Amino acid sequence: LLGGELARAREDVLIKSEEQIDSNVQDANSTKDSDSHNSKLDARVPFVSATTATLPTQVTSAQVPSTAAPLTVSRGALAPGNEVVAVVCYLETPAVFYICPVTSVDQFTNILTTTQNCPSGEVRPTLGMCCLAKDEDCWYRAEIVQLSEDNATATLFLLDYGKTVQSNMASLRPLPREMQTTPGLVCKVSLKGIKPGGKEWSEDQIGGAEIVLDVGKDATQFSVKVVEVESSGEMWVSMKDSEGTDVATLMIETEIAAADIPEPKELSQAPLKYRSGSLALGTQSVVVLGAVSPMELYICSQEMFLQLSTTMAMLAQAAASSTPVKTVQADDSVLACDDGTWYRGKVVKVMGDNMVQVELVDLASTATLSMAHLRIASPDVMKEVVVAVSCCLDTWVKEDKKVAVEKWGDKMAGMVEEFSEVQVEVVGQLEAGQYRIKFPELEKKMNAGVVKSRAEMLKEKLRKK
Repeated sequence: LLGGELARAREDVLIKSEEQIDSNVQDANSTKDSDSHNSKLDARVPFVSATTATLPTQVTSAQVPSTAAPLTVSRGALAPGNEVVAVVCYLETPAVFYICPVTSVDQFTNILTTTQNCPSGEVRPTLGMCCLAKDEDCWYRAEIVQLSEDNATATLFLLDYGKTVQSNMASLRPLPREMQTTPGLVCKVSLKGIKPGGKEWSEDQIGGAEIVLDVGKDATQFSVKVVEVESSGEMWVSMKDSEGTDVATLMIETEIAAADIPEPKELSQAPLKYRSGSLALGTQSVVVLGAVSPMELYICSQEMFLQLSTTMAMLAQAAASSTPVKTVQADDSVLACDDGTWYRGKVVKVMGDNMVQVELVDLASTATLSMAHLRIASPDVMKEVVVAVSCCLDTWVKEDKKVAVEKWGDKMAGMVEEFSEVQVEVVGQLEAGQYRIKFPELEKKMNAGVVKSRAEMLKEKLRKK
């Protein structure tokens, strides 16, 4: 249960919120005894700020979107190297749980207040659709992640809580469009350095972790650092409590978890892989490195682009002392020399006559090179994150990648100039690690539908000559 002061703040929010609900859309449970109702709500809230901002006005039916287009909300994400102070909202295992930065707690309170006042309406049974779902008397923003065969029941992920619940489709409410712009407030993280003592986590271990992490309250805050983000989107973190105690170490010492130390053989046999780059959320100026389709754009921050000249000088030195490549296979990491400049590369295809197709990972481009122009990439060369970051237009997230390339692939060069500086808004990150962006300049050109393909531009240039 929440502490006394927090529970009182929560109760005040719910009482004010309930006074605004129209009698036609009130839930039947609102007629229950108010003390019983509020005590259930207090027990279910994962966290809440004791200082509440001014309550928003009631959402009207006019503000609720039609079901013509599915609404989506980006999930919360952190970039490698980010350090935040956070509370733990929901726990799956001692090693996997959901955190919320304390800077978002007031935002959670405001969203929670607004969701209690939203009117009823139809929600289409569509995977990825975001709506409002009720979990023990409280409405949360939710994403449909699974549907039953008859589409009558949905499994939903609560975007601001971290919990997964089931609900009848008829019990869901539509999500107002103004509540779509704020990404989910919780981030799923994995605690680095621990594993279960047996094959699986026991109930006692999970219970012990809930105590250590003070799950569902905002009284205990932790310093969280993102140490690694895998290509799958999994975020590995280290954590310390307010006294500087390492949480993973504490769990090991209290026998909640065992130490997860990779065996040396596994380390030596593991292939070298590049570390994915990252982008901060929000509106920013970036540099376009490549454009394959609306679902595969490559950009980088201005800071990372300016560091490229330093990186290339370092790679030239590394190549001078590295060993020539004798044999390669697809996905091998190498140093590649293209037009006299050395780049970090990944083998895409081994061709005949000692030729290899290589992806220049920092530029998001490919080159066909002789084996003589390849060198072995050392661990030191591999440790820096990749400059080019893969992105997808936010409006294209649910589309088919193959169709996107077929329709727009040969037109992208005419819409986006390579190495140009543009304004984009980074709104979130997909589970696969790709970033979701809003790119108004590009979307305007695509909507106009007057873009020429690369072949058309070449023919036009030849006619002028």
